[in-house]
Amino acid sequence: MIRPEMAQRFIDQITDYTEYNINIMNESGVIIASRDRNRIGSYHEAADRIIKGKENIISVEDDKTFPGVLPGINMAIMEDGKKEGVVGVTGDPAHIREVAMVTRLAIEAMLKYEKQQERILLRRERKENFIYMLTHMEDADPAELRAAAARLEYDESILRVPILCRILDDTPAEELFRQIRANDDHSTQDMTVIPDEKHVLVFRTIREDPGSRYSHFREKILAYLDRTLLTIRKKTSKPSVVFYIGTPQKAFTQYIHAYRHCRWLETNTAPPGDAAAEVIFFYDHTEEYFYSVLPKEELHRVFYQYVLQLRTEDKAQFMETAGALIRNNFNLTGAARELYIHKNTMMYRYNKLKDLLDIDPVRSAADRNFLVLLYYSLK
Repeated sequence: MIRPEMAQRFIDQITDYTEYNINIMNESGVIIASRDRNRIGSYHEAADRIIKGKENIISVEDDKTFPGVLPGINMAIMEDGKKEGVVGVTGDPAHIREVAMVTRLAIEAMLKYEKQQERILLRRERKENFIYMLTHMEDADPAELRAAAARLEYDESILRVPILCRILDDTPAEELFRQIRANDDHSTQDMTVIPDEKHVLVFRTIREDPGSRYSHFREKILAYLDRTLLTIRKKTSKPSVVFYIGTPQKAFTQYIHAYRHCRWLETNTAPPGDAAAEVIFFYDHTEEYFYSVLPKEELHRVFYQYVLQLRTEDKAQFMETAGALIRNNFNLTGAARELYIHKNTMMYRYNKLKDLLDIDPVRSAADRNFLVLLYYSLK
């Protein structure tokens, strides 16, 4: 079916390039677009005969054969072997045949393009709806998810890892979207969508080679992002994009959790340093994640008396010192370097912490766990 607005837009565009009157008729033989707007809505008998009959071209020599139809040439507009409508060019048939042929070909090309764009937009809309179901509907019906995936030809048996790309500067999300899809390794099974103007989300397929381990997915993700990272770093040296890498999943019902792991990284990890782009993997932050999901009320009950011991002025230093120790795997030198203090100052702080809580987390794994839990109870 030819949309009237598309047909009229075509006629308006060629009005400046031809003196001939052009009419476009729909599958019912009704004029839906014309240079002479007074004719829109009129019945066109020659067009109706083309649509319903075997003829693809009818030349009208005078206005007696088809009352109300002016002399000219009328040709079927074809789409995938089907008559979608008719285009008529008014004039002496002996002189306008080539004009009519070119006009018909142009309309068919425009119709094909419009249909292609409609299919692209329909697929994008279906994909956006599908990924919204995957990432926001915790109780989504598995059968409904699989039906939506089937329409998009997504295979559930493929392992995928979510990559949430957060834009830090004024780069348009569409530009980053195109850069990612331009990767030579980008697959039709990769799900890519723009959730908002500051994010691009990709569920990246991970090929499971014989003998490969899930741990290899880190290298595969970095290889996939390599071209995008190179493009970003050529463009700027300032932090502009962070890539948050979630957990690998197969079942569509589990994608929501993988996506939430990306969002947790975005909320709970430190902002990027001096690099133009940074890649942050969830599995590098599992300890912080599990501590963050522990019930705060229970942690407060367990450590209530210890919290009371920490005076207001001690709490800030405790959090700074304990946090640095945890992030540096209880290496005093590394913690001192992070806090920009002398190692002796760090040792003084550590001894103060040991005396206050009667623990030695550098030497004792049990004391280390105790300190970590206390630290997260105060965050």
